[in-house]
Amino acid sequence: MSKGKTTTSGMDWNTMIGLTDRLKRDGLDRDYLLITMGCYFGLRISDLLSIKWTDVLEKEELIIVESKTKKRRVITINPRVKEAIEYCYEKIQDDSSRWKGEYIISNQWGGKISVSYINRRLKELFKKYNVKVQNPSSHTLRKTFGKRIFEMDNQSERSLIYLSEIYNHSSTTVTRRYIGITEEKIANVYLQL
Repeated sequence: MSKGKTTTSGMDWNTMIGLTDRLKRDGLDRDYLLITMGCYFGLRISDLLSIKWTDVLEKEELIIVESKTKKRRVITINPRVKEAIEYCYEKIQDDSSRWKGEYIISNQWGGKISVSYINRRLKELFKKYNVKVQNPSSHTLRKTFGKRIFEMDNQSERSLIYLSEIYNHSSTTVTRRYIGITEEKIANVYLQL
């Protein structure tokens, strides 16, 4: 018997904003920055974890070569993300073990964190802060980004074309499935009876 594919959902945008505000308030700076950057950048977790302070400090854009596709991507840094970056960077200035060249989302020694750790950590955070997400994982951040783009553009086909290009998907059908549009619409059909 084969295992079914586990589906991860994205967060509602206001839920994500509320979560990041609570993480910041509670001093969970690395988590605050991870979720903020993840939901605003829409990157795969491997690319998100490769970002260094020098890639974003005092910059208007993040320029990254995606590890999976090897495509160059330029991301305009949203003011809310800039604020989070500057806030967290200021807080670590008192800690002499950190420096500008290290990874933003790092372990205590400045090295990379594993994806499995991030997945475990997100599950813990979502449970602690009572965030309702289906099978929380690092994909939740990327899907939250996609869901937000789709909703901001009135669920238009144009937004799916943009997302398909951003995600490097082969078609908008793949993008629809990825951000869970099909499942949502089918569920709503039953609710509207």
